[in-house]
Amino acid sequence: MKRMLFVLMAVVLATSAIALAGDDAAKKEKAAPTTLTGEVLDLYCYMGHPESATGAEHAKCATACISKGLPIGFLTADGTIYLIIGKDHASASTDVAAFVGKKSTITGHVTEQKGMKAIELVSIADVKS
Repeated sequence: MKRMLFVLMAVVLATSAIALAGDDAAKKEKAAPTTLTGEVLDLYCYMGHPESATGAEHAKCATACISKGLPIGFLTADGTIYLIIGKDHASASTDVAAFVGKKSTITGHVTEQKGMKAIELVSIADVKS
């Protein structure tokens, strides 16, 4: 009985070690930064009324929503929406607030999980004309 318990514990520990090692490797292999052009927007309003939740006319509302902690998005020219996330679980709201409703370029690490795209913010700037 002791032998069987010992073997079972060894298998569990080995499996856990392999799983954790694989997880660490995935975290280290971050994709190269990508630069996108588009507009910062608040996803709450955009999901409710996309026809009027973009541009300078909506910037004041979007800034208020983002400051409340609502999700932040980035809408590209081709209509793709990315969830903007901060680095290491930090909020990106203060970094992107000045760019709401304006055309800008965002650089970050793009990820996709089950159809949802996100960009981990590295930098953001106005589009140079």
